[in-house]
Amino acid sequence: MRGHNMTNMVHLGKIAFANCDFPYYAMEHGKIRTDDIDIIEAHPVELARRLDAGELDISPISSIMYAKQNDLLILPGLSITSNDFTKSVLICSNGEIEMSGFEGKTLCIPETTASSATLVKIILCLKGVNVKIRQCRGTDIEKMLEQGDAALLIGDSAIHAIGKYHIIADLGNEWKKLTGKKMVYALWVVRGDFARKYPGKVKYVHKILLKSKDFAYKNINGIASHIGRQKNIDCNFMREYLHTLNYDFDEETVESLRLFFEYAMQCGIIGDVKLRFFDKLNMDAHYNYSNG
Repeated sequence: MRGHNMTNMVHLGKIAFANCDFPYYAMEHGKIRTDDIDIIEAHPVELARRLDAGELDISPISSIMYAKQNDLLILPGLSITSNDFTKSVLICSNGEIEMSGFEGKTLCIPETTASSATLVKIILCLKGVNVKIRQCRGTDIEKMLEQGDAALLIGDSAIHAIGKYHIIADLGNEWKKLTGKKMVYALWVVRGDFARKYPGKVKYVHKILLKSKDFAYKNINGIASHIGRQKNIDCNFMREYLHTLNYDFDEETVESLRLFFEYAMQCGIIGDVKLRFFDKLNMDAHYNYSNG
């Protein structure tokens, strides 16, 4: 950022999807002053890699990647969650395949997703459906469907596929039917070493993120129209889409996240997980929620 010392910058990640444009709108459009914050945009798996490499200090991260990385602290009050239909985490196909007839099919999953890839594996595991999972580069649905019977699409790619391809399942809805819970796709986290060294910087960025989220909630329809035009997505759809998502992190969200991790453990995807939150009042004390 021009006029600032890059050595003092806090490197803040941003998921490269419309659903993250929303809570970042105020920061990126001058509605909130953001001194010394460098926003770096990438897909979820790349953000996790950069956090692990120390290239990012604070970032949204796929919830399952939190479970797989060490020394991350969750920033309270922030998540990307759906209570039912998500509209941007879809299994799509060219043909009229249904979940009931998915046995033995090949499902292509993009390498850019983590939580959604885990979610589909959990749902299939709980339903007792055996499919062949194929990891694919990129998110081009046509190329994915050349390699399999169906494709998992996330984010903007999923939104653009609606009305063009057969939707086998909305994974947010499938999760809701199976568990009755919300699905927590992403969390905002800070590297533990950075938080211990610069707690004041973390508090500052956390406060900015919460302010930006609150601004977005208060201006949801106008921001939705802006994002729709920017992403070439119908503005009415974008408004409906953003209303299906929740960006808070309350006790219900904590319980939903714990259940997701419990099922991931049962399916052999992760080990035991503790939820550790950045405590803005006392860095020596963290809220701990244990799975097990």
